[in-house]
Amino acid sequence: MIEAWLDFPFWLEILATLLFWLASAALLWWFFQRSPLAPFWRNSPGIVAPYFSSVAVLFALSVGFMGVDIWQRADRAQQAVLQEASHLKLLAHFANDFDSTAPALNEKICAYAKAVVEQEWPAMLQEGAAAPAAEQALYNMMALLLTPAFTAQVDATLRREMLSAFNQIRQYRINRIQLSSSHSHLGKWALVLFLGFMTQFAIGLVQLDKPRAQAIAISFFSIALAVTLILLAGMDQPFTEPFAVLDTPIADLAQCAQH
Repeated sequence: MIEAWLDFPFWLEILATLLFWLASAALLWWFFQRSPLAPFWRNSPGIVAPYFSSVAVLFALSVGFMGVDIWQRADRAQQAVLQEASHLKLLAHFANDFDSTAPALNEKICAYAKAVVEQEWPAMLQEGAAAPAAEQALYNMMALLLTPAFTAQVDATLRREMLSAFNQIRQYRINRIQLSSSHSHLGKWALVLFLGFMTQFAIGLVQLDKPRAQAIAISFFSIALAVTLILLAGMDQPFTEPFAVLDTPIADLAQCAQH
């Protein structure tokens, strides 16, 4: 259920989250003030604000840890794209030292960048999957680097550097695809949601003898809770809107494939 919610389009995520937590607030108010158990709660005054604060602190800590995890994922995704593009440029720079092979290798690099932007990026957004065309373009690049005609022109040190750059491209591509197909740990999300509900409940306990104040307090917290969760969920997958890591660094390299 949590994973399905995280996979919602952002606009639907906003609606679903607001409706859920406002409905939860309304049900809690009914539970405290109008349900068959309401007399029991009304006869249980004396629960003071520090009780609410203890639960709220736990909730705040869980949100903080979740936020750090999500922002780290976003940073890793950004670095994966930047480093993949950087090593593609490095490989092209090495190739330009050899007049006979530079055009062929640059063509392979451009073809790979174009396959990533036009086919793999949409596949990542829709399914969190790699694109066969990008995989084939990467294989073609490796095959060219290992041909006898190419290796004969390159000394061992430079060949090692070029192969290292290629391996970095492949590794950062894997990182990019993995981040596009996964969420932050669902157990952490479950903890945040549980403590959010418990904080709602605790706020209600503090205002048992004041129905209007109770309704206002629970509603205000529920709106703040929903907005917080919407923002965190919107950033959970780093390649999806509205906080998406862009393909611009790789797309810039794909432009040469159009000439």
